[in-house]
Amino acid sequence: MLYLLLIFFPITMAASTFVLRRYTNLVLAGALGTMVTQLLIAIQIPLDDPTRLLGVTLMLSTLNQVFLLIFLALGAFAFVAAWNIPHGENFVPIALLTLGQTCAVLLLQDPFITTLLLALTSLTAVLAIVDLPVGASNLVSARAIAAALKYLILMVVAAMLMYIAFVLSDIFRPGEIFDVVSPARFILALLTVSFGLRLAIVPFHTWLTDLVDYAEPLVAALIITLLNTTSLVVLILVFQSFPTLLFESVEVLWLMRVGALVSVLVSGMLAIAPASLRRTVAYLVLYNCGMVFYGLMSLSPVGLSGAIFGALNQTLAVMLLFISLALLERPDGRSPGVVRRDLLRRWPVAGAGLLVSSLALLGLPPLNGALSHMLIYQAAADHGWLELLILVLGTVLAGLGLARMASERLLGPSEELEVAEPLMLGETELDRPAARKLAPEPRSTAVLTIMLLVLCLGIGLYPQPILATIDQAIQNLAFIRVL
Repeated sequence: MLYLLLIFFPITMAASTFVLRRYTNLVLAGALGTMVTQLLIAIQIPLDDPTRLLGVTLMLSTLNQVFLLIFLALGAFAFVAAWNIPHGENFVPIALLTLGQTCAVLLLQDPFITTLLLALTSLTAVLAIVDLPVGASNLVSARAIAAALKYLILMVVAAMLMYIAFVLSDIFRPGEIFDVVSPARFILALLTVSFGLRLAIVPFHTWLTDLVDYAEPLVAALIITLLNTTSLVVLILVFQSFPTLLFESVEVLWLMRVGALVSVLVSGMLAIAPASLRRTVAYLVLYNCGMVFYGLMSLSPVGLSGAIFGALNQTLAVMLLFISLALLERPDGRSPGVVRRDLLRRWPVAGAGLLVSSLALLGLPPLNGALSHMLIYQAAADHGWLELLILVLGTVLAGLGLARMASERLLGPSEELEVAEPLMLGETELDRPAARKLAPEPRSTAVLTIMLLVLCLGIGLYPQPILATIDQAIQNLAFIRVL
């Protein structure tokens, strides 16, 4: 019963909030209550206790529970932020529907049904990308539609490749049919391309940059934190369900690590080039995705711990990053269309959130991404100093890109000071326009940003409980023990 509640309760609430979507405050309050209820339900579900329902196995493992609790908490943060941040008219129903689908993905143990659910979540995400802001009278921009179509096509291709790989894996029996050439490498290649598309690994990354550029920040945060991270968990489940694919392809696994190294290095190089604030933010996210993918492809206990811990840290950092970005883009009474260079002075909480979240993605101590990066560096050193140097070089390049962004947009001189001009002949103070009143930062969203800041710092200073849970979950993975 708890499994069904965890899946269908947010879906039911999504239908209810869609009917009441005109009442924004009521809908957001209901969505926030749904997340709290979901957290209470998730805590009560027994771990590693499989249940059969209509021929399908449902089970919540320790690792999946950690991700599930993080997702639900981040969903609550997103709904609180939506009180003051622009969002689509149907953002809340779509977010609740996506969370319900994510819960199903984390509970189901059938790879075929998981493939269909991942494809379904991608279709749901497209609705969020093309959703109009609340109260908007204009149509969806052509660029937003193009970004949604690109994301839709690539995710459909990823689902088709994944389904073909699972079909071949199901009929593949080592040593029975193929004595000379094993199809395991072909199947592994299909899975690599499929999950490379979903995880935005270079060169399959263009959908993420377009998404960050043209979608609402909360929508981008929802897709990156929920769908990308869930895809990583599903890939671990695939390796656990079909370890033969790895055993038969040990000689070519280095190619997957090379792909991750290229992704890290190219993302760092792209971050250095002059770009808009949103585009630079997208490159920093791409860099972190490459780091996490490398930790997973190292197929070692240390690297896998760093990848899982890095994925958890990425969800927190990305949510903080896009909430801060949305606050920085709010109109504040100054002339629109002018590039601002004093965003940290104008929005101190949001500017600090953008800097801290970016530094967390880079793995700078004492933030939450530091330990996961250290574990991934250790896994790279085990495979050779060349791979470690490439990862470090990618980190340095991404750091330079962050420094460029901070210098150009955050740390500039204050633009609020106006030079008083002398009165002209016959002019009085009443003839001049009223002084500009710059809007302050919304208190509730500022408090939320500070909470995420403290959470990132707290995990960075005291990561042992989460890391111990991850290490315990990794011990149960058969492909790690054998490799």
